[in-house]
Amino acid sequence: MNPKSGTTTPAQKNKITILVGKQANAKLFFTEYSGHATEIAQQAVKEGITKIIAVGGDGTVNEVARGLVGSETALGIVPIGSGNGLARHLKIPLKIDKAIQFALSSNVSSIDVCFLNEIPFFCTAGVGFDAFVANEFAQQNSRGLKTYAKMSLKSFRTYKPESYHLESQQSVEIKNAFSITFANATQYGNNAMISPKSKIDDGLIEMVVLKPFPFGAAPIIGVRLFRGTLPNSRYIETASDTEFILKAEEDLLIHYDGEPLQLSTNVLKITLKPKALKVIGYV
Repeated sequence: MNPKSGTTTPAQKNKITILVGKQANAKLFFTEYSGHATEIAQQAVKEGITKIIAVGGDGTVNEVARGLVGSETALGIVPIGSGNGLARHLKIPLKIDKAIQFALSSNVSSIDVCFLNEIPFFCTAGVGFDAFVANEFAQQNSRGLKTYAKMSLKSFRTYKPESYHLESQQSVEIKNAFSITFANATQYGNNAMISPKSKIDDGLIEMVVLKPFPFGAAPIIGVRLFRGTLPNSRYIETASDTEFILKAEEDLLIHYDGEPLQLSTNVLKITLKPKALKVIGYV
């Protein structure tokens, strides 16, 4: 469990500690630094542990999951983050007690794992406005959808769309893209469905390009995002493939599963390993 994750109160985290303590053959570990969850997961694999359950947000889930890729150890999730994108896609209960029981008793499935260069992601990743907002959001003291919406509105006024060169089955120039998202799952989190047709076990990466749009169109795009009808917008272009290469003029600021990262390269290679992670959830 990440003790600093999301919007969960100390009382709720104490409840998790008590509930886990009542389970047979279960032990709770607290993460102490960035990357610690991956180390714990890797050790669990070496010891032949059958399930490791990430208690936290999408960042914690990503850290745990990257330590399990290619193994027989299954990932469970108790979602206590701000967005809980992968948990929502896998139809995991959002209530703590139900999520714990779900993780302990539900069936195991296999999902695809995507990579930005060598960085694994399990839900969504990309460049442009979303990465810009993720970077701003990460610096805020408060979390949650309200804070994210506030930062999005503030960032809209200052962000400038960029141009990219894309290589997949054919090479194209993408001029003035507002954002480019590479999706394994349907959503960012909070049921904001950027790629509602994505299937997490189909061996394909969906690319969603959001073209620049007037400020007056933002409310309509927002409604479409949460209703799962965004692909119907004239400002959206989509493509599916097993691999993409994206080039920009300058070093790229990216986001992966909600986490921002400034790269020291202007080239991204987006790849996929089919069904490389075992998860507890509905695929």
